[in-house]
Amino acid sequence: MSLPWSRRVILLALLLHQTGHALSLAPISWRGGRALSTTVQPRHVSPTLLAKKKGGGGKKKKGGKGGKQSGFAWASSFELKPWESSALREIAVLGCRTFQTRTGKPLHPALADAADVPKALWTLPVACVVVGHPTEAASSDAQLPAADDAAEVAAADSTAAASEAVYVYANLAAIEALGFADWQSAIGAPSALPEEMSKKYESGYSKKAGLRPVTLLDASRWVLEKAAVEGGKLVTSRVGLCYAWSEWQDEDGFVCEPGGKRRTPDPTPEELAAAIEEKGAEVRRLKEEEGLGNKDPQVQEAVAALLSLKAAAEELEKSPA
Repeated sequence: MSLPWSRRVILLALLLHQTGHALSLAPISWRGGRALSTTVQPRHVSPTLLAKKKGGGGKKKKGGKGGKQSGFAWASSFELKPWESSALREIAVLGCRTFQTRTGKPLHPALADAADVPKALWTLPVACVVVGHPTEAASSDAQLPAADDAAEVAAADSTAAASEAVYVYANLAAIEALGFADWQSAIGAPSALPEEMSKKYESGYSKKAGLRPVTLLDASRWVLEKAAVEGGKLVTSRVGLCYAWSEWQDEDGFVCEPGGKRRTPDPTPEELAAAIEEKGAEVRRLKEEEGLGNKDPQVQEAVAALLSLKAAAEELEKSPA
């Protein structure tokens, strides 16, 4: 049964709407009561909708701001911390244990009950370095920065060969004292400190060292040795010479401590004696030449300064050398 023409038009319009087209009923040519042609036009789509379809939808890509890093990026950004290096940990533990064996006390009270000695030594307010010759294991484990080309590698090798000793360990305070940028630049750098001495332990040591001219004040140093069983025999090998100090003097004469602390140096006994003599002469001048008495403010001020200098000299005499 054939459908009326009007019903056919309605059905055609519905079909075209579903397929994204629109039906235009004009102009229509008629001949013999039948439609000869119609015009089918594409359905209009809003430009705004097209823009949304192009840029929107879908899941967000990974790796953007705040996103998860790729495995390669994560591995590249990984950096071994100084106290995590197996070679540096071994040196740190050996240095602290040897110091306590030589002196009967820990290098610092914080090390007495430290759960992780290498980590505690790294942040200790005492500068500590070990001077010796680098080993292949220590160099690779410390992850030292590689040279850019063969020429730099050759230059680095010749520098190390010409130097008598290098720093094989340095904690944070020592890096500050010696003027290094970071621990990677300190490890393997030539050292002005000797790597050998005739004694097993020595205190009160002073020496110039570092990238800038600084003087270690009242440093302790001791020999580091490592024992191992080889072929059924106990063999002792030398690791290097360990240095530790709490203060150093910079090129401007200031006494420095870890953490950027600076102060004027304490006067020497000779300097105190000269200052006492000068202040005593001033007191005598005020009394004899200007005729002032003990109750005059100028005399009282000069006498107070004189007594302060004498007290400082007495304290210096009582302090251990």
